[in-house]
Amino acid sequence: MTKWHETLAANLGLRSGGLVLLLLGSLAALRLHQIALTTSPRDATAFMMLLAAIAFLCGSAGSALLFVGPGLWDSVEVSERWRRLPGHE
Repeated sequence: MTKWHETLAANLGLRSGGLVLLLLGSLAALRLHQIALTTSPRDATAFMMLLAAIAFLCGSAGSALLFVGPGLWDSVEVSERWRRLPGHE
């Protein structure tokens, strides 16, 4: 049985979702740039910080989804050093 993220529809959906997130992040960054040009550096408002956080989060998540796509759910091998011993928590 294939996993949900291994289908073509999921691949296209994840990558297009990443593209949409990148677009939203760029719009937030453009708005932040417009606001920053009209205010002094000492007058940073909560709205400007919110726009910066939105731009960062949308840019990070969007680029991960666009470039890696379903590979985000690939299994990776963990080094013996970092594995949990059975019976210990």
